[in-house]
Amino acid sequence: MTNPRSRTAQRSRPLVAARAALIAAVVAAGGCLTTPGDRRTDVAAPTDVTLGGGTETVNRTIPLELTFVRCTTDDPLLRDDLWSFVDEQWLPADLRSHLAANGLRVGVVGSHLPPEIAARFAAAGPAAEAAATLPTEASLSRRLIRLLPGRRGEIVTASGIDELVLLEQHDGQVRGGTFRDASPQFSVEARPAADGRVRVDVTPEIRHGPLEKSWVGEDGVFRLEAGQRRHRMEQLRFTCTLPHDGMLVVGCDGEAVTTAGDCLLRDRERGAVAGMRVLAIRPLAETVDPLFGPPAPEPATDDSPLVVR
Repeated sequence: MTNPRSRTAQRSRPLVAARAALIAAVVAAGGCLTTPGDRRTDVAAPTDVTLGGGTETVNRTIPLELTFVRCTTDDPLLRDDLWSFVDEQWLPADLRSHLAANGLRVGVVGSHLPPEIAARFAAAGPAAEAAATLPTEASLSRRLIRLLPGRRGEIVTASGIDELVLLEQHDGQVRGGTFRDASPQFSVEARPAADGRVRVDVTPEIRHGPLEKSWVGEDGVFRLEAGQRRHRMEQLRFTCTLPHDGMLVVGCDGEAVTTAGDCLLRDRERGAVAGMRVLAIRPLAETVDPLFGPPAPEPATDDSPLVVR
């Protein structure tokens, strides 16, 4: 007499064999298997998420608008009048004094600038065109950068300077250095705040010398990068939190010597006219720290059977 369990096992063997053959064919063809407990995908995560029946766009980068306004050293609007509307008191007094000793002036301004000064930061207009007193350079330039939160970006103010002399004042002492093939720049990082504002962290630095390869550690791994050496002026680093309608204004201060402000924002001699630049950094969108944002949607449950794709 034949055992019933034996007959059931014999009937299930063809099904098991067929299923194994199907799985082997899919794997050989480079496909993937999706099960209720396995939701792996190679497609990038979407930028829109559905919360409570609506769609909300997730800001993955922080957009910053950079505006350089060029003027002469005796321009009354940008040399003097602008700074009467700029708030410089948010900086600690010792840092503010240290920046001034190194030829830098930093402040925050909202949307209350007079029309004649606001026009100098506009992309076009009669006031901006009339301000083009330097013959070889445009009076205004604007660009947009997008930064991942906490990742460093660069605002290059000049490049390819054969010989750059820098004098730094730090702790009551003056230190000097000469940099070859130099490019002064600002290193900038941006992070979202809890209330929709943007925290901006700025550090002056100089890239110099020939290209070199070096190992850089980040996020627990090391990678090989090629680049110039960096002279970072950490003692001149400043941080502020900006609303979406505010601007961080950076200018050079004092007479034309060899300070950090001169290296970063004062133009080299162009004929008989010497110029300087004012840098304005403005966030273009409100951002919210994910820690204070809406909760992520609950993953959908799926009790469907095994699907082969």
